[in-house]
Order: sequence, then C-alpha cells, then structure tokens
Amino acid sequence: MDWKRLLLGTIMLLVAGLAAAESGTLPSPLTSDGGLRLGIVPFASTSNLLKIHRPLRDHLAQTLRRQVMVYTSTSHERFLDDALSGHFDVVVTTAHFLPMLVDDGFVPLVRYRNTFDLVLVVHKNSAIHGIGDLRGRRIGLPDRLSFYHIVGLQWLHTIGMEAGRDYTLSEQPSHRAELMAVALGRIDVAITGFQALLQLDEDTRSQLRPIQAGTLALPSMTTLAHGSLGKAKVAEIQAALLSFPQSGEGARFFETTGYGGYVPATMGDIENARPYEAIIRRFWSGRTDHGDDIDRVLEHGQ
Repeated sequence: MDWKRLLLGTIMLLVAGLAAAESGTLPSPLTSDGGLRLGIVPFASTSNLLKIHRPLRDHLAQTLRRQVMVYTSTSHERFLDDALSGHFDVVVTTAHFLPMLVDDGFVPLVRYRNTFDLVLVVHKNSAIHGIGDLRGRRIGLPDRLSFYHIVGLQWLHTIGMEAGRDYTLSEQPSHRAELMAVALGRIDVAITGFQALLQLDEDTRSQLRPIQAGTLALPSMTTLAHGSLGKAKVAEIQAALLSFPQSGEGARFFETTGYGGYVPATMGDIENARPYEAIIRRFWSGRTDHGDDIDRVLEHGQ
C-alpha cells in the first residue's frame, strides 16, 4: 500500500491531527510541553515504515510521557526538504544527510550498532551468482537521493560498469519495492542492505537470494533531535532511545530488523559522512517548504 492509499484510508481518523500539524500547532499533548514529531527517512513504503517503527513510537510516548507523531515524506529529497524546513523534531536518517542536518541545528543522539552491508539480491532461480554476471542486467536502486542509490552507483562504477552501457538502471520507490520487483521478475538485481531482506515477509524472502557485494560496509542510520528543543529535552530523548533495546519490544525490534541495538552517535560519524554532502547538493533542487502540500502523517501515538 502506498502513502496515498494509506492517507485515504486513515484521513477521517487523522484529520484533526493533520490540520493541527499543518497549521504549526500540535494535537493535544500528554504533557504541557507538547508532542514530538518523529520523521523517518522513506526507505520503505509508508505502511511498512509505520509497522516497523510502531514499537519505537510507543516506547517514546510511554517513556517521555508525551504524544509522539510519526511522519515520513514521499521521497528522500522531500524528506530532506521537510527536515530542513522544521517539520520534524527528531529524525531517523541515513548517513548522507547527516552533515546538512547537523549544520541546520540537529544534534546526533544514537545510531544503529550494525552496519549496512551492500548486497545484491536476485531471484532464487536466477542465473546470477556473482559480480561477473551483472553485465546486461536490469539493476534496481531506490530513489535517486537515497543513500543506496548513491553508493550503489559508486560501487557499480568501481567494478567498471556504467548505466546505459553495461546495465539498465531501474529506479524504484523504496528498498521493498526493489525486492518485490526482483521477486516478480520485473528486474534482475536489487542493490540494497541485508536488513531490508530481514524486514520482508517470509514468503517473499523465500523467493530471493542475497549475494554479498564485496566488503563495502555502510554506516548505520542515525537518530537526531533538533537543538531548538533545548538541551534538557534532547538529553531526555537520547536517554529514552538508549533504554529502548532493554525493553521487550525493543529487543524484538532490533532482532527482527537486524539493526543490532543502539550506540551513541558522535560528531565523528558526521564528519565521516561529509564526502556525501557535495553529491547531495549536486542532485538536490534546494530547500523547499512544501507547506500544505506535505504528505507525511503516518500515525499518532500516545
């Protein structure tokens, strides 16, 4: 189910909260200091993002004793626009956006312990068994400003392959869309992370076969809070996040997603991502506040 269908299906339930969010005010908070707007980079479909992160939303709402609203955007570019336009208090994002977000006032809190290994995913019956079998194939990557699109193209370039000459590039809306396209035979290969495979249903996963793409390991996703919340609230949110893996739901979350838990994020993580900033700025159309046209509400948790 894509974001439009989800919004149509839930609009009657969310209309009050959506109107309040768009007008710059928050729905009725659990405490006097307001709700928390949690923005998640759109690495999966809207419905799957909500399903995956519901335990985190519930933990934060309970621990912080305030309403937590989960948001996403329709693309990675829109997510960057939305974050820089002040639509999120806390963001969960991939490494390539970190420098721009920190420069805009976000504070790094935690990142996932496990790295994202780059893998090729093919159909279980595919004749592709290694890197040497990629030439002439249809290769899928998520949308053009996603981390995996950028590093996937870089990796293909390092093995001497260029789009249009050595393979056909198929841009997909998300990692799950890539993998479903492979399962259905619409493309030959998806370039993604092993965690994306873990988050599929068993029936779909059984139709696929991963191939390790060399030794490249990517930084894990990082959670940041905007400094405008104040040092006390930022520290409170960081503590709540660090307590999540110790809860029963948190332990299951990290087991099923393959993220491996949290470790504190550092400014070193930000500096390691600096080389990607120039690439982002090359393809990014520039900050745009989409205002009333924003389509990012997933669900309110309280």
